[in-house]
Amino acid sequence: MTTIPGRAWMAFAALAALLLAGTMAWHLPMMLWDHIDLVPMYEAWQDGTLASSAFWQVHDGSHLHVAAYAVLLATTWASGGQPWLDCLASFALLLVQAVVLLRIAGAAPSGRIQGVWLMVLLLIALHPGHLANLQWGWQVAVFISTLGAVAAIALLTRPGLSMAANLLAVALASVGVLGFSTTLAAFPVALGLVALHPRLSHGQRLLLALPWLAAAVALLAWLSVGRAAVGGTFPGLGTTVLYVLNYLGGGVSRLATAAAPVWAAIALATAGWAAARRWQPALLPWLALMAFGLGCALLTALGRADAHGTDHAFVTRYVSFSSMFWFGWTGAMLVAWREAQPAWRRWVRPLLSVLLVFLLANGVHMAKQARQLHGRAEGHAAQILAAYPDVDPAVMDAAYGWRAGAAHGHLAALRERGFAPFDRTPAAADRSGQDEAGRAQ
Repeated sequence: MTTIPGRAWMAFAALAALLLAGTMAWHLPMMLWDHIDLVPMYEAWQDGTLASSAFWQVHDGSHLHVAAYAVLLATTWASGGQPWLDCLASFALLLVQAVVLLRIAGAAPSGRIQGVWLMVLLLIALHPGHLANLQWGWQVAVFISTLGAVAAIALLTRPGLSMAANLLAVALASVGVLGFSTTLAAFPVALGLVALHPRLSHGQRLLLALPWLAAAVALLAWLSVGRAAVGGTFPGLGTTVLYVLNYLGGGVSRLATAAAPVWAAIALATAGWAAARRWQPALLPWLALMAFGLGCALLTALGRADAHGTDHAFVTRYVSFSSMFWFGWTGAMLVAWREAQPAWRRWVRPLLSVLLVFLLANGVHMAKQARQLHGRAEGHAAQILAAYPDVDPAVMDAAYGWRAGAAHGHLAALRERGFAPFDRTPAAADRSGQDEAGRAQ
C-alpha cells in the first residue's frame, strides 16, 4: 500500500508551483523551430484533409509524433494559436508522471523511501531541467513519451499483475511511442519485468509477453518506413558508448560536461553491484527506470551520434529522459543499501549527497538557460512581426534552422488566423522582445 507523508506532498506542491511559474514566464511566444511543422497539419485539419497531411508520417525519418500532434492541434485551436496552452498541457503530463513516480517511491513496504531522500527524489521528478521542454509547446511529445513509459513500469511492478493491467501498460507505452519514439526503450524493459515478476507462472509470463511483442513489431514496422526513406549509418562502438554516458550524465551534470560521463559510469557500476550483492524484488521498479533511461540513451546514440558527434548528447531536451535514469539509480541505492549501515555511511550516503549538489547546480544552470532562450525567442518573434513579409533570412535561420524556407510560407497562415505573434502590434512586440533579450544577457 502506498504511504506518502503529508510534508512530501507539500514539497511536491511547492516544486510544482515553481515549475509552473517558470513555464508560464518563459514559454516561447510563437511557433518556432520544429513547431512550425504543425501549421500545414492545422490547415489540413480545418479543411478536413488531415489524413493526407504529415500527421501520420514519421517525422524526420526517426520519430512518430501522432499523439503529440493530436494534443497540439487541440490546444492550438482552443487557445487561438497561443503556445502557452501547449506548455500547460506539457506541465499537466509532467505532474501526472511525478505523481506516479512518487507512488513508486512509497509503494512497497520493503522498498519505501522516506525523509530527506524522498525530497531528493521529488527534486529529480520535478527538476528545473524539465523547463527546457516545458517552455516549448512542441515538446509535449517528450512528456507523452516519458509518462507512457513510467506508467507502464508502475503497472508492471505491482505485486499482482493481471492481463487487464498488462494490456493497459502496453497501450500506455504505445501511446508514448506515438509521442516520441524513444519510448520503444520501454518495450524490452517491460518484457524483462514480465519475465522477472515473482508471482507469475511460466505460462502466464509467456501470455503477458505476447501483446508487448505484437505492439513492438507493429510500431517498428511503422517506423521502418520513415527510416528507410532517409537512410543513415550507425556510429562505432566507442562513439556510441561515450554518447550514452554523456546523455545519461547530462541529466545531473550539464553544467560540468566533463564530469557527466564519469557520473554515468559510476551510476552504472554501483547499480550493477547493488543488483548483484543486495538483490530483492523491491529493486525492480528502480532498475526498470534506470534501464529505460539507458535504452533512451542508446536509441538516441544510434540515431544521432554518427551525424552529430558525442557532444550532441547534451541537447537540453534529453534531460527529461535521462532524469528517469537518475530517479531509478537514487531509489536503487536507497533500497539496496540503506540497511547496510557500514556501506551506507562509508560511500552510499556521501555519493548521494554529492549527487544532490550536482542536481541543484544543474537546476539553476538550466533554469537560467530557459530564461535566456525565452529572451532570444521573444526577439525572433518581434523581428518577424515587425518585418513581415520581408523577414531577414538570418532571423528565419535562427528561428527555424533548415526549415526556414518552408517556415516563411507558413507565417502567412499564422497571420491570416491571428495566431502568435500576429495577435499583437509590432511596437508592443518589439518592446517585449527588447526587454526579454536584455534580461537574458
